[in-house]
Amino acid sequence: MAQLNRIEQFKSEASRAGAKVQEYGSLPEIASFIIGLARQHTANKVVISSPMLAGLIGLGEQLANEGIKVVDVDLSQPQTQQKLREACIEADFGISEATVAIAETGTIVIASDDGISRLAAVLPHLHITLVNCQNIVADLDEAVIRIKSLAHSTSSTVPTYVTFITGRNTTADIPGALLARAQGPAEEHILLIHL
Repeated sequence: MAQLNRIEQFKSEASRAGAKVQEYGSLPEIASFIIGLARQHTANKVVISSPMLAGLIGLGEQLANEGIKVVDVDLSQPQTQQKLREACIEADFGISEATVAIAETGTIVIASDDGISRLAAVLPHLHITLVNCQNIVADLDEAVIRIKSLAHSTSSTVPTYVTFITGRNTTADIPGALLARAQGPAEEHILLIHL
């Protein structure tokens, strides 16, 4: 029951922050939604910073079948960091997988060692984050514990890059005015999946 409350709280807080949150029961439903969104926005290039999850749903292949160039952020391939950075800048969409999501604030957290995952989340015009509902935690303290425990379970260090994203990009630099898209994605879609 506590996890269901966390999911509802996360959806409410993320929506309040300007993100568009949808909940899905299967991976094929997520793929269909992303394909539809790509058509709606006439996307030409998409960066996927989570090749493993995207591979589970065949997302790269489906997007390619729609005529969309797909850039997988797979650092085991012979791509330079600069080429991946340029791909993120040129991309219409960035697709990421959240390491953890914080119910209290509606924040997604993306932890990685390469930095490209962060770029895929903040440089394209539109960002889609896939969130496993089991990775929704109550608050920041629990999120930090979860990220540290991931490092211990893999006998490595805490990830070098930990990115916190709450809603679509806005700025309040001008007193009394909240302005959208100073930089970063104008749209933030969060797709929740029960795995």
